[in-house]
Amino acid sequence: MKKILIIHNGDQQYKPFIIDSFEKLKNFEIEVIYNYKKKKSFDVISKIFNKIRLPLDLTKFNDRIIQKHIEFKPSFIIVIKGNNIYPSTLKKIKKIDSKVKIFSWTADNMFKKHNSSIYFDLSLNLYDIHFTTKSNIVNELYKLGAKKVVFLNKAYSKESHYPVSVKDKFKFDVLFIGSAERQRYNYMQYLANNGIKVNIFGNMWNKSFKSSENLIIHRKELINNDYRSAISSSLITLCFLRKINDDQQTSRSIEIPACKGFMIAEKTEEHLSLFKNEEEAVFFKNKEEMLELVLFYLGNDDKREKIRESGYLRVINSNYSYDDMINKMINSFN
Repeated sequence: MKKILIIHNGDQQYKPFIIDSFEKLKNFEIEVIYNYKKKKSFDVISKIFNKIRLPLDLTKFNDRIIQKHIEFKPSFIIVIKGNNIYPSTLKKIKKIDSKVKIFSWTADNMFKKHNSSIYFDLSLNLYDIHFTTKSNIVNELYKLGAKKVVFLNKAYSKESHYPVSVKDKFKFDVLFIGSAERQRYNYMQYLANNGIKVNIFGNMWNKSFKSSENLIIHRKELINNDYRSAISSSLITLCFLRKINDDQQTSRSIEIPACKGFMIAEKTEEHLSLFKNEEEAVFFKNKEEMLELVLFYLGNDDKREKIRESGYLRVINSNYSYDDMINKMINSFN
């Protein structure tokens, strides 16, 4: 049986959904090594080094990776967002076993300095394949020396994203779940100013973002069943893209329909390739069109619920899960 070693730059407490999908595989032996056991709080010195894109190896991560490789002897190594992994570590692994294939997978735009490190930049040409969910960086990766790049759409977890029964406490007219950004706040404030009640959950919604009667900022995240329940119970769930990352789709682009939410999202070519507009999801170009669509679908229950159902069926019937994603990755391994 072939072996896959997964190297996660983050912590074991908040492991990515993709690891769960790999751990379900029956025809591979899987081992995972984490940088941290639980979410890490960085001191001032560590934050400075993170800022200059030279993160400190606080857990002897690179030494542990090499030792694990020697002990486990994997055929394939998958590195998840390898910002803390030195180029020398990857070279040592290849020196120990020249046949091992090393892959990079990340859900972030690694050409944005806030997402990447100098170590990652210097390791670009050391990976056999770069798997990315950002189509707009594929050509750039090749220009900087990547051997092979495979684009993958975002995905949902079958174990975490699914419909649940409607709960009264989450029966919102309009819901948004996501991090604070000024533009998305302004869009939702525009809805609120036009009489639409919007409920916001997520991180970084500090007091500089003002709540109002129609714009209710809960200043907390929704996780697990609360996340599913809010999406399943709300009449409309908004999906905004992160401008800082030049997103064309985001994880919630898939998770919202997977939880049988009715999604109104920003219009992009990738969104249009994933869902039929006004049949499986609804897309807007600007805040005026967003308001028009929100008003229309709040007042048209039958059309809204038909799109909700069709969006859900699109997701579950179209290989949009992490299980499907890793199958595409495995097919690219050799």
